[in-house]
Amino acid sequence: MSAAPGAVGKKSGGRTIAAKALIIQEFKRRLRDNVKSLNDNFFHIINAAKVTEDASTTKSSSGKMTEFFTAKNEMAVRAALMVRAADELYKLTNELKEFLVLHDFNFLTQAERECDEALRKQTSAYTALRLEVAGINMDIDRELSENFNFLY
Repeated sequence: MSAAPGAVGKKSGGRTIAAKALIIQEFKRRLRDNVKSLNDNFFHIINAAKVTEDASTTKSSSGKMTEFFTAKNEMAVRAALMVRAADELYKLTNELKEFLVLHDFNFLTQAERECDEALRKQTSAYTALRLEVAGINMDIDRELSENFNFLY
């Protein structure tokens, strides 16, 4: 029966890892889409701002005004789309921060446990080494006092 809870823990751990992977993929997709939207709309605004010397539009002032208002409206729409994409990127940034805060506490506690375990191992290795050096020191002191009659 003790194997069953461990297996359940592993399954739920695998599910959480898979869920995190899906969330990260969604974040990447949203980032890619919003940056693409910013770039595309900026490119089209620059293209719409170019002055064209088409002979058919220069014949009448109404043709010039039509072209002007069409370009103006297109730029306004594209600017609004850029603002929306920038707002989505801002929201994505906040969601990423929230995701990292909420999901990395497990990582932090696991890292803290691993660090504590490594510290215990290093402390025990240091203590063993210190005792070994103290033993060697005592042997050297004993040899010196027995063979060379040094007084301390």
